[in-house]
Amino acid sequence: MISLIAAFLSQQQKNPAPVAQRPFGLEDKDILLYMEAIAKIRENASFLKADTTREQIVEESIRYYLSQKDPSSDYLNREEYRKFKSAQDDRYVGTGMEIKKERDGRILCVPYAGGPAAEAGIAVGDELKTIDDIPVRGKSVFAVASIARGKAGTEVDFVVLTKNGVEKQVKVRRSAVTLDSVSLVQLGETRVIKISWFTRDTKEKLRRVLQSWPSSQPIVIDLRGNAGGDLHAAIDSAMLFLAKGKRIVSIETRNRPKSYDSNAAAENENSPLYLWQDEATASAAEVFIAALSANGRAVSIGKRTFGKGTMQDIIELSDGSAIVLTTGRLKTPRGISYDGDGLAPTHTISGDTTVYLAKVEELMSLINKSRRSK
Repeated sequence: MISLIAAFLSQQQKNPAPVAQRPFGLEDKDILLYMEAIAKIRENASFLKADTTREQIVEESIRYYLSQKDPSSDYLNREEYRKFKSAQDDRYVGTGMEIKKERDGRILCVPYAGGPAAEAGIAVGDELKTIDDIPVRGKSVFAVASIARGKAGTEVDFVVLTKNGVEKQVKVRRSAVTLDSVSLVQLGETRVIKISWFTRDTKEKLRRVLQSWPSSQPIVIDLRGNAGGDLHAAIDSAMLFLAKGKRIVSIETRNRPKSYDSNAAAENENSPLYLWQDEATASAAEVFIAALSANGRAVSIGKRTFGKGTMQDIIELSDGSAIVLTTGRLKTPRGISYDGDGLAPTHTISGDTTVYLAKVEELMSLINKSRRSK
């Protein structure tokens, strides 16, 4: 990083270019001021260790700036980014868990229902403290994910702090998470469509289920524990229920806002539709719920969702490091941002919704009540 700045300054001194043509939109004085500040810090700061390099100060200043502006944005140095890329190798698998970084640096867990982390006892909202004795607070979610990934069959030790303030150690065996994105579950006399995760084949699987669905029977889609997945798969799946031209999601970006509308006729826009959600319903699953609820196509039931309404890009820098930037904020068809707040259900189901049969009667009562009120 420093050598890059030095090379740039050297070139500018030899061939000064007009301000409008200078790289990154910077004038010499901007870079010189930054370099001067770093030099004075290294010369005079009593808190600085003697062996602290200029590169370390640059890294920390970039990381601090990004973390103060946005909890999901971050900086990965060369080694962190190298490890992140290596961890994407097909030989490496995870523990079946999404993670979210809070503004105060805490890392929160959102395990997939039925995945290794959930089966080991990690719950939605638990704070992740350490992975194999490595503290994770303040680290990039990408760096944390890289530490958690490893070869299938190996174990990893997590220390988590529960919502009740109890710290516990959890051992999780890494394995490839192979969740069936769409399945049918029988709740008493009622069939429920379970979407565990949005993947490229979710729309087609959902379409096949709907083709054999009795027109007189209400459709209940269970999205509890659905931590998200492929954003575009969720958008495509929502189109199965929405008339052409209906807004699905808007993405607010700095340069050019994007929006996605249904581009085909709905395959089912008449059957009563109910969406079952909870605090672990996040990301792409929230896009699906917001699209159908805001357009009046579905009634949502359950608990307030997790509230992951942003998208991030990784931008590699010329020295091999990278910045993780939040480049878009997701909004409902009504233009409402829900990041950090989640989506409130139309009807709230209190208590433990993880037990299917105990909630069937209450769920169906709400469904029937909603149908009578239409």
